[in-house]
Amino acid sequence: MWNILKKPIEKSSLEAWAKIADDIIKVAILALPVILYNEQYSNVLKTFNIIAVLFIIYGLIAISRAIRRNLLQN
Repeated sequence: MWNILKKPIEKSSLEAWAKIADDIIKVAILALPVILYNEQYSNVLKTFNIIAVLFIIYGLIAISRAIRRNLLQN
């Protein structure tokens, strides 16, 4: 019970993590216009923030796909 990294990982836990990653992706996509149209920061900072969020989105998509691929193999 206390060892959360114990193998095998339950399929329901993996599916929950994939859904959490999908939800974070949706929120990050919805945050892009907020970053873009914010008047408080400079264009350089906006560009950096948008690039950072895009990398986070891409990474989470890869993680979500890897989790789902692992579910299909088991």
